[in-house]
Amino acid sequence: MTRTLRIVTATSVAAFALLSFGFVVLQPHLPDDRADWLVAFAAAPARAAAATHLFLWSQLALAVAAVGLALWLRPHAPRLAVAGAVLAVLSAFAHTIPGAWAITQLVMSGDPAHHDTYGQLIVAQEQSSHMVPYFLLGLAGLVLGVLLLSIAHFRSRLPFRWAGPVLWAWLVVEFVGTSFGSWAVPTSGALLLLGFGGLVAGLIGERRAATEPAYVTA
Repeated sequence: MTRTLRIVTATSVAAFALLSFGFVVLQPHLPDDRADWLVAFAAAPARAAAATHLFLWSQLALAVAAVGLALWLRPHAPRLAVAGAVLAVLSAFAHTIPGAWAITQLVMSGDPAHHDTYGQLIVAQEQSSHMVPYFLLGLAGLVLGVLLLSIAHFRSRLPFRWAGPVLWAWLVVEFVGTSFGSWAVPTSGALLLLGFGGLVAGLIGERRAATEPAYVTA
């Protein structure tokens, strides 16, 4: 892997982690009632707007990072690396749909007289067969993509190997633990930064081998 690709990949991984962390920190709390989503956005319009745009830009960073990580890991775990990258890129694409949907909600939040009507529209959109596949692909692609790439990194014994288990813990806390208490949000953010930070440090710190490593199947 060339030095330029290594830098681009490390920058993209770091950008994804930081943008995602910013989204988690700034995103207003969203209640169960969809009409109240608009109230939450209207109560903190700058935070809501910043969180939405950070989320969208994080998906571009994720797509670039996934391809770069696949190039880094492919000599050591080709199947895991390629499969993980494909899933992560598909997730980034699918997540642009709810991201754009959130932008429409920002616009709706500026019209409080029609919040109830907009709330019904949001529910209809959320349950639409046109939207659900993108929600599912975005979620499944991210979870499985990060899981496979982190397993590939762990098996490759590249630095820093502990990043893989940290990312496994992040997946559990982020997608399971957040249902059980507010403690999960800061814990998830810390694990996110630590896990992806380990990958960034590994990319930057690793010295290019004098000879290309042998390809193996995984």
